[in-house]
Amino acid sequence: MTAERPLIAMEAEHGVLGALMHEPEQCEEIGAFLSPADFSCEDHALLYSMILACHSKKMRPDSITLSEIRPELPSGELTIVYASEIMRDVPSTANGSHYARIVLERSRARRLYEVGQQLMELAQQRGSISEQVARAQQLTMDLVAHEERPDVVTLREALAPVFDEMEQRWTGEQAVGLDFNLPDLDKVVQGLRPGNLAIIAGRPGTGKTVLGVGLADHIAVRKGGSALIFSLEMGQAELAKRSLASMAGVAQGLIDSGAALNDDDAITRMTAAVAKMNDADVRICDKGALTFSRICSIARFQHRAKPLDLIVIDYLGLIATEQNSKHQNRNQELGAISRGLKALAKELGIPIVALAQLNRSIESRSDAKPKMSDLRDSGEIEQDADVIIIAHRDMNSERGQNGITEIDVVKCRHARPDFCLLQFQGEFARFVSCAQQREEQQETASRPARKSARSMTEAF
Repeated sequence: MTAERPLIAMEAEHGVLGALMHEPEQCEEIGAFLSPADFSCEDHALLYSMILACHSKKMRPDSITLSEIRPELPSGELTIVYASEIMRDVPSTANGSHYARIVLERSRARRLYEVGQQLMELAQQRGSISEQVARAQQLTMDLVAHEERPDVVTLREALAPVFDEMEQRWTGEQAVGLDFNLPDLDKVVQGLRPGNLAIIAGRPGTGKTVLGVGLADHIAVRKGGSALIFSLEMGQAELAKRSLASMAGVAQGLIDSGAALNDDDAITRMTAAVAKMNDADVRICDKGALTFSRICSIARFQHRAKPLDLIVIDYLGLIATEQNSKHQNRNQELGAISRGLKALAKELGIPIVALAQLNRSIESRSDAKPKMSDLRDSGEIEQDADVIIIAHRDMNSERGQNGITEIDVVKCRHARPDFCLLQFQGEFARFVSCAQQREEQQETASRPARKSARSMTEAF
């Protein structure tokens, strides 16, 4: 039978307090990882706080000094008496740090016990089970996230990783953030950072899905990362076909009709693309009518199974209303969802890209160029997002009819808002820079027709 672990170690708490009163120099080491909240009783938590305060003021924290700060403890005990008893019972300071580790361990055990109690109460409450599961996951992940790291570090310690990252970025070992593989756009956004919530908005057909899915493909296929796509509108087969067309540079029409299998060049391109895509960690969830809590549950599970580098959600307007929702309207609900996505991005430490529709009213304006305020159903998205990208293509102009799309970065917390022009290649379900489009046209014109190609059977 497994022995039970006590949730409180009173002797260890006395040991910490006594060691610090005898040898205040240990405050630097112990104070770096032990918090007053880790003590099991209010008297000990207060004594510990006063000892640290005395040491920071270069005062010796003995029983007399502590009693001058506060004569009586919360329990009613006299400070001078209680502190003197602890100093007498703990004559040695040799094991102060060890005692502190025991106090910290028991504190975490109590938190684990409390979370267990909360989970049992949660299971017995009426309400949406998906919301309750999401809440349960949040409670347990918060517990796991509580690491043994200092509450406070010196400026010197904080600078160390800054220079390490600078060197890695200078040598090309690490990027500032996730890039779209579109140089003009990447120059503006300067990388999507961990914890960022990015919104890609546009009217239907402007390419917001192409941008979002293209980013996931780039991170997973070309960079060897991991991406999770929530496709609430499009099925997995359609997404896979678009990715194949984009990666291979084979028109979707040829893939749809099957004519690509009668084209040696297309077969060669698709075979090479499939070989790369087979090894890529792109995960697709195409279940419809997912609620926000269900999306969080899936994302946390997938991230825990194998860490993700990116999450893409297509799109915000299709996230289903929670059962028993208390929000008065859709605007409030989407505001809560955007806040939740930002919190999830910070929790998982990765960027989340959410696609969004723009209001139809822009089509009737004299100036059809969209603004940040045109985000559909919720103005709160504006304040929650770190990056907002709006795709706009004026189909009444020759430039728009030729696929030239204006990409406005209307908000970016870590860079100056700006815009760029991209070439939309609808047949390949991708964007390229305008210069890249011209280069591809020249390459196609000069490339001789291929006579043979490998069979694609093995690749599939």
